[in-house]
Amino acid sequence: MTIHVATLAGGRNNQDRYTAGEGFAAVLDGATSVAGDRSHDPGWYAEQLAHAIGEAVQDGDALADVVANAIRVVRDAHGLTWDSTPTSTVALARWSDDVVETYVLGDSYAVIFHVDGTETVHTDDRLDSVGVAARAAYRRRLATGHGYDDEHRAILLELQAEQARRVNRSGGYWIAGAQPEAAHHGITTTEERTAVSALLLASDGVDPERHPEATVWRDLYDEATEHGPGQVLHRIHVAEESDHEGRRWPRSKPHDDKTIIAVDLDRSTRPRPA
Repeated sequence: MTIHVATLAGGRNNQDRYTAGEGFAAVLDGATSVAGDRSHDPGWYAEQLAHAIGEAVQDGDALADVVANAIRVVRDAHGLTWDSTPTSTVALARWSDDVVETYVLGDSYAVIFHVDGTETVHTDDRLDSVGVAARAAYRRRLATGHGYDDEHRAILLELQAEQARRVNRSGGYWIAGAQPEAAHHGITTTEERTAVSALLLASDGVDPERHPEATVWRDLYDEATEHGPGQVLHRIHVAEESDHEGRRWPRSKPHDDKTIIAVDLDRSTRPRPA
């Protein structure tokens, strides 16, 4: 088993975090607040949560319970409250000689590559159902050349206000914050180890569509394992620079933070950073 890891900031501060060890790996994406109204930095929160997950994931509890307990540990240690805590996605994988498990909470990715050559992409897209009109509005403006102007920021503020009203509740979306019960709304999968050849975990800044050559996630995995995961992230970043106004790929900001973990389950060594 070989683990390849890289992370790349989209701007001045990278809010992504990762953790990896014997039999597990996770990517966490701290959510930036446009209004700046969070009690702590999102990257700080993602780092605390990553550490708490790494401390407990090998104990054998269900992955949802691992994440719930990690949220509780971080909340209690730092006095976080539901209305002002930062939030973070979680994409988590754990494997043994018998099974491969994945867990996603929020819009990061866990991709399973099967020995038969197929791939299965797991992500939690419930956030897409919140603030649909505002999201469509900023993408429409970007596509028609308005760029990342003051009106774009105003629309993002409107979008995040709607998200705040519907976070961690039925009919809205679920995310790691200060409410441990949110973790039990994540998406968990379990497969036989013999059916799985590799895994890829990524934050939502990693997108095959914005890679100059990739068409499927396997393309990103192959490049990460052959040339290093840092190259994958750099090439996506450069492609985004060629679309600096967001016309081709309408997105909330010119560059998002990007983190990727590629796990080759057929080999045995330590994690390898970019």
